Amino acid sequence: MTAGASTAERLRQFLREMSPAARAMLLREFERGTISGENFPGFELILDELRQLQRGEEVKSAPQTRIEGLDRRLFQPLVPFLVDEESAEKMRGRIARSSLANIWTWVQRDLMPDEIRMRADKLSAAVSQENADEAHKLTTEFQNRFVAEVEKVLKENTSDRKTRQKLVSQLGGENVLDDLLDVIAILKIREALAALSQRMPPQIKNLADNDLQAVRSLFEHPAVHRPSVFPYALALLFSRLAFPPQILRLAVAAAETDSAPRIAETSYAFAVDLVVDEIARQAARLPVCLRARATAEVCNSIKKFHDYSRALTTELDVSVDTRWTKRLAQLRTEVAGLLRSKIDGLPGQVRRMLRPRKKEEIASGSGLDQHEVNDIENALEILGACRLNAGEIALNEITLRLSSELETCLDNATQALLESIRQASDSDRPFRQSQLDAAVRFSAKVFGKRYAELLSKAADVAIQGERRAAQG
Repeated sequence: MTAGASTAERLRQFLREMSPAARAMLLREFERGTISGENFPGFELILDELRQLQRGEEVKSAPQTRIEGLDRRLFQPLVPFLVDEESAEKMRGRIARSSLANIWTWVQRDLMPDEIRMRADKLSAAVSQENADEAHKLTTEFQNRFVAEVEKVLKENTSDRKTRQKLVSQLGGENVLDDLLDVIAILKIREALAALSQRMPPQIKNLADNDLQAVRSLFEHPAVHRPSVFPYALALLFSRLAFPPQILRLAVAAAETDSAPRIAETSYAFAVDLVVDEIARQAARLPVCLRARATAEVCNSIKKFHDYSRALTTELDVSVDTRWTKRLAQLRTEVAGLLRSKIDGLPGQVRRMLRPRKKEEIASGSGLDQHEVNDIENALEILGACRLNAGEIALNEITLRLSSELETCLDNATQALLESIRQASDSDRPFRQSQLDAAVRFSAKVFGKRYAELLSKAADVAIQGERRAAQG
């Protein structure tokens, strides 16, 4: 079991050992966090485990009532439109989770503090009494009241620069104000969106044939095609697709052409904007994840960047330059430069780490720095992701060259290391063993797990042979 898996299992065991009441309370807080923007490494793992354990408890006994907070009820219609990261450019229908926490703080502190406490108490009582109709009524009333109060504040505080800046400061940033405008727009049309949501499958695995025709019919309905509703309806569909870039098929079918310039002239251009925005989000995530050494997230973003970019260039005819193709070209250049800086020196790093040392160069009982080994192993995994997705990030040539150099480097180094371990003494054996262990880990990333397993067995044979020779 890997160190990461061991940590996850220990966390699961800790949650299992908590009392049901404590788990239920913790689950409520985590579910509120999904709305208010809470996020940290392991957040999703803990939330998933808590939900599984809660379901198990509900099987054994009567379901426990979860008292949803007023903020969760208020923001519930926004869930399909939430994204984890802020974007450099505000996209209509895409709201940063972190903005909701700022908005709710502002509502409690400045907008309607007394009313919040009163309504929260009423809602808590209704939910505790399992009065779903009353809870729904209270939620609807509060949403309407919230919209009216915010629209009043926006009208009074955006007329001049000074009052607008004061509102921005209270909210916590210009981007939060932009998201607040989306929040109000969505809450005002929440009934139309709810009706559309009910007529759409919870998830659309493949937007083609009958499913495509059914969705197209929904979007041609006058109630959906209103300017105030249509962009949000597309964003809702985007959240329902197993592979979101398939929304481009709707744009092509509706415009009856795959020509990007002609689609740009229709209302369905927003569907393409959504895809390009997601490509930009993945590009923006990469440097953040690289700094956090979150290798799995880096590889996931590389794959998504590739898949969304490929879909854009295959579903649409992009032979003529548009704002979308120009933006995609810019993003490809940025991503390629970022990833190149991460992987370009890998062969040299591996070569230096695995080069056989003379006995005099090795301190007795020492070993390789495991942090450096981990960094190289992570970089090799990123190289693998770059190679698999090189076509859309303009790294074909460099990934092929680096992979070839690494294969040669590892092949030569492992042979020399196997020979050195056979002749090792007690003082230098730990260091040579650590080099072989690193070589096995690196080989798993470059050649595959099967090759690494064979190398590991060869190392065991060499070590056992050396021990038998010493004993004989």
